[in-house]
Amino acid sequence: MLRKTLSVIVMVAMLGTPVIVMGAQNVPHGKWWQNPEVSKQMDLTKEEISNLDKAYLDNRRNLIDLKGKLERERLELENLFENEKLNEAEVMKRFSQMENARTRLATERFRFIIEVRKTIGLERYRTLKTSFDRFRKQMRHQITESSKGGPSSKGDPSSKGGSGRK
Repeated sequence: MLRKTLSVIVMVAMLGTPVIVMGAQNVPHGKWWQNPEVSKQMDLTKEEISNLDKAYLDNRRNLIDLKGKLERERLELENLFENEKLNEAEVMKRFSQMENARTRLATERFRFIIEVRKTIGLERYRTLKTSFDRFRKQMRHQITESSKGGPSSKGDPSSKGGSGRK
């Protein structure tokens, strides 16, 4: 019974993720604005780059703290499951705390995307999403192509046959 209840709660939590957050996956991670080609393509000013740097640093600091809190909640939940006698009420309370920590982490990630959008405006934000989506598709295509042909034998001494002795 507890397993079914937890499964339903996990599914509801996963399905409850706002669609807009899912769309945020089309934005690159990291300091993409520091890439000279990207900053030129996006026509970023020094002030915008500085604002993005500050927002990124603030966001990373907060993410580090929130990730730690989420990990602690996971640990405590796992610990409750290891007890000989399962306290369902306490498990559910701890699960709720873990999900709240996960939500705070996702919210902080999304807050950075909002800062990016505010800093670069709608048109450049759309350009960024389109460019990143194109880049991801190219990378997926390259990975698919390399996996179809197997490992490349160019420059790989182990693929030249034999043990390497003459």
